[in-house]
Amino acid sequence: MLFLRREQRYVLDSSSMIDGRVVNLFEKRFLEGKIIIPHITKLIVHRQMGAEADRVMNNLKKITVLEFVARSVDGFPEEVCVLKVASGKKAKVITTSDEYKRYLNSFPDVHIINLKELHSLLIPIFIPNKIISVRIVKRGMNQNEGIGYIEGVKIVVSDGGRFVNQTVMARVVSMLQFETGNLVFAELIEDMKEKLSNPEKEDGNN
Repeated sequence: MLFLRREQRYVLDSSSMIDGRVVNLFEKRFLEGKIIIPHITKLIVHRQMGAEADRVMNNLKKITVLEFVARSVDGFPEEVCVLKVASGKKAKVITTSDEYKRYLNSFPDVHIINLKELHSLLIPIFIPNKIISVRIVKRGMNQNEGIGYIEGVKIVVSDGGRFVNQTVMARVVSMLQFETGNLVFAELIEDMKEKLSNPEKEDGNN
């Protein structure tokens, strides 16, 4: 017996289109299927992005099938309009907004993909005492500090300033979380400190 796989459908709201990362998700085929853009979303995106909105939509057209829903629901917030379209089309919603949580009880059949939540799930976890390998790319504000990055997360390594353009092993001390991203503080593990203080010993062992 032949089973036909149902086409995946995604409704984009203005926040996801303005954010722009959704284009990459479809371009790299992490998401596949038809993209649906409600009339109200199209209006908001054009109002906020101008000509750039057409460029985003043209890029999406090159990647996958694009459907514009002409009918809008007057008098409702964009979130409600998007959810109504998604429910009728049996589609998932892609957004960066937390506002949808207010309306989910009225649309239990609609699944929300929040790009901010997805991004936070993919950020590496840095817990205290975790051993990490990081390439030092520059000195920090304190010349003894070395700065590196792991998947976009800034790592400040104490006593790492002398290892610019080298990869070091370090132990996580703490992490600060900001809206713009995370900042990790780490310290060189003991054998790296020994290499700093006794470089001739390292050479003598070779």
